Amino acid sequence: MGSDPITPGLPRYAMDRHGGGINMLFMDWSVRKVGIKELWTLKWTKEFDRAGPWTKAGGVQPENWPQWMRRFRDY
Repeated sequence: MGSDPITPGLPRYAMDRHGGGINMLFMDWSVRKVGIKELWTLKWTKEFDRAGPWTKAGGVQPENWPQWMRRFRDY
């Protein structure tokens, strides 16, 4: 894994605000808080790997995340 976990398109949403989460509007019009690291587990496109290298399933370790993200919940 590289030192930069930012998948193209996600940097604008992954920021150190709001207690480690953002409000997300889904296609069924539901809204819920989504954890910053949870962003990497959502189905953004048909091809998006929800078990990619920046998820627990993909083997990410706490030290792989930037320092500011390490305190947030893993998904």
